[in-house]
Amino acid sequence: MKPTLELPKTIRFLYEDEIPRNSSVLKRWEESKTANIVEGYTFRLNENNSKNDLIGFDFYCEININNSKLWNLILALSQTLPDVAAVLFGHIDFDLNYGNYAEKDSIVEFIDQYKKELTQDSFINFGLIFNDEESLVEIFIDEAKYVKYWGVDEVFFREIMNEFGLKEIKNLEFIDEYPKVREVLTRFDNNAIDSKTLIEIFSEKYL
Repeated sequence: MKPTLELPKTIRFLYEDEIPRNSSVLKRWEESKTANIVEGYTFRLNENNSKNDLIGFDFYCEININNSKLWNLILALSQTLPDVAAVLFGHIDFDLNYGNYAEKDSIVEFIDQYKKELTQDSFINFGLIFNDEESLVEIFIDEAKYVKYWGVDEVFFREIMNEFGLKEIKNLEFIDEYPKVREVLTRFDNNAIDSKTLIEIFSEKYL
């Protein structure tokens, strides 16, 4: 049984004949058939945040959204960032790169031309961040292509969730909690930019 969430073409559950004869993997594969991997989000307040701590965020959320709507959600969440921000990017097997701060709108305009790769390439981690001594706002999309969000404006955040028809779900689950297969995007799309090349483009632009 497939999850009801629309995943990128590069990510899927294991087929039965791909499962190693390992009892724990088999058990998780069986459990994945009924996993609550649907559109929605979790919400957790940062109870440790205070003016004496340099943590900076008030709440943390994880968001499942159909992959075809992921980029639009990223654009909407980018509105919660101030006028300057930085890009986070990297291959999953290497350290994350922290780009130099720049005008947010110019960053969004530049990366928009690579939205296909950023939302579907399961070998790339990517995000947008603003962090100073007082606050942290971060939008992060890792290899599993769901959103991890650290924020300070709960009202604005929930307005965005409502705009996308996303509800808070206590027992929400995510694809990376279960055995999965990742495949390169260029296998499905000859016009896609491969991971290595895209990281080189971003490095030249932002490092």
